[in-house]
Amino acid sequence: MKLTPLALAATLCAFTAHAQEDDDCPSDAQMIATMSFAELDRYEADMREEEPPFEELCKDATDKDEEDATGSRRHYCVKRTARYVSYNTDIGAEEYSDITMYDYAYLPRTGTTWTHRVRVDIQDVLGEASKGLTVAPFLYCGSCTDKQQFQMITIGGPGAYDFAVTLRMDTEDGRTSQNTQLILTRFNVDQTPIEMSAPELRCEKLANSNPGCRHAGYPGVVELSLSDPDVDESAAHILAAQAALPSNIGRWDPDAALRGKALTRVRSKDVRAANRKSSKLLCEQRYPGQPDKGKDCDEYPFASTHQGASLVPEDQMSVRYLDASDNRRVGGRMGQFYCGSARIVDGEEFWVRIVP
Repeated sequence: MKLTPLALAATLCAFTAHAQEDDDCPSDAQMIATMSFAELDRYEADMREEEPPFEELCKDATDKDEEDATGSRRHYCVKRTARYVSYNTDIGAEEYSDITMYDYAYLPRTGTTWTHRVRVDIQDVLGEASKGLTVAPFLYCGSCTDKQQFQMITIGGPGAYDFAVTLRMDTEDGRTSQNTQLILTRFNVDQTPIEMSAPELRCEKLANSNPGCRHAGYPGVVELSLSDPDVDESAAHILAAQAALPSNIGRWDPDAALRGKALTRVRSKDVRAANRKSSKLLCEQRYPGQPDKGKDCDEYPFASTHQGASLVPEDQMSVRYLDASDNRRVGGRMGQFYCGSARIVDGEEFWVRIVP
């Protein structure tokens, strides 16, 4: 019998995921073993190829394009409104409607195929401008190698109308942009009242992982909670380190002016090993004597970054002994973040958000 991710996590409850010492990316089993229940729920939904509903993806949508659009590394939603005016030749008068268009997508956990969606909401304001109206979103995807066009429809009145097409990149290392126009036709007259651009999409294959795509223009942010008993000691250490170290290294804040200097991922096995070795020596210097049983040396910034202990002065590092299983769970979550949810490539910036 095939186990669901939640069931598999239960069978792996005794498994402790170590920080990524040998493999650049953890296995699915290692990722699952360190996920929170919310992450496990999302992972199960991904395995069933279930997308979050429109209401969730577009609840905060604005009329900003590209990286300023509402979204994350796995989704975006752009909202745009326009007034559509049509001259009705049958009655010799103008009619008009208010048009709201949502352009959005949710990227699968892995793979280079995704679904691009559009919702068009039409409300008549004067007359029946939507009656007999042909609605045809037109999509341009620069580097997509497998792309379809939306199916045009002729509507009989106001309402919300949904469109979806499948897009694909045939490369495991590429980028593409997407633009969508809304073409409306009535009485043989075409109008394009709305045009919008999606955030750039990056597809790549990380070591030991399946290829996948993300909206890399959105910041990568890994979140740890002070109230999560699995990682609370690590979270407290990181929070204190971010407050004390120069440039508040790695501290996330939505306001760029309050945000700390970014961390950057390092994939080199040798560099990561050197960072871990240096941080252990620093622990021994700062805390002489043998650590208590079940304790590990925890370092911040992480050994998996270019800001690790072998690469920066000692006064730019924070180390302390804490519960070994807590420390290693964070290592597992970082692997899931790097290679699963955010797909952070070598040298790419990211931040850490500590929540209550």
